[in-house]
Amino acid sequence: MNTMVFKIKSTSPETTQHIAQAFIKLLPQGSVVLLEGNLGSGKTTFTKGIGAGLNIKRAIKSPTYTVIKEYSLETGGLLVHVDAYRLEEGGEETVDLLYYLTDQNYLFIEWSQFLEDSLPNDYLKVRFTPQESFNERLIEFESHGDQYDEVLRQLQEVLADE
Repeated sequence: MNTMVFKIKSTSPETTQHIAQAFIKLLPQGSVVLLEGNLGSGKTTFTKGIGAGLNIKRAIKSPTYTVIKEYSLETGGLLVHVDAYRLEEGGEETVDLLYYLTDQNYLFIEWSQFLEDSLPNDYLKVRFTPQESFNERLIEFESHGDQYDEVLRQLQEVLADE
């Protein structure tokens, strides 16, 4: 399977959220997105932008202690935010990802390496790398599945037009 990669720099949390809002408008329901990066790299900030783009009124917070947070969508389905950090020592079997893998839900997973056996073959990976400037991040989108190649092509066009 070929992968497509799109990289963009963010200079602030607001820019990161803006990129997320543009991204979610192109992402079909039923998508699985893996969020990668160290603690404090921008994963939850990005997910807050996703929530804003989906018109979710509740505050988006990291589900570090609960592992999974669900947010209802106006269109039906859920934004499912998973933080598998606490599963580093095991417990993958306690998280029923299959339950959330429907064509109505958006599934965003932080620390997905702790859920590897449960992940689908097709997904989109978003990697956050802090840069020298305090608020600057390199955001790297990587498709794993043909349907995500088109999402990244469109995202590149939308963000280039701004």
